[in-house]
Amino acid sequence: MIRNARTAVKFFVYGVIVGLMFAPQSGSQTRQKFFGWIGETVQDTVSTVTGGGNSNA
Repeated sequence: MIRNARTAVKFFVYGVIVGLMFAPQSGSQTRQKFFGWIGETVQDTVSTVTGGGNSNA
């Protein structure tokens, strides 16, 4: 089961890398959007774990 999960994560990462390589935006726009998404995801995850109810208020 762990082997299947590792394989899925590996191919997900490959897909993200290929998608970023062929993105129709400039590198700075892509990085800004990517890091913004990462920040929002981390913030949502932390608020969910700590019990903060209004992360999207």
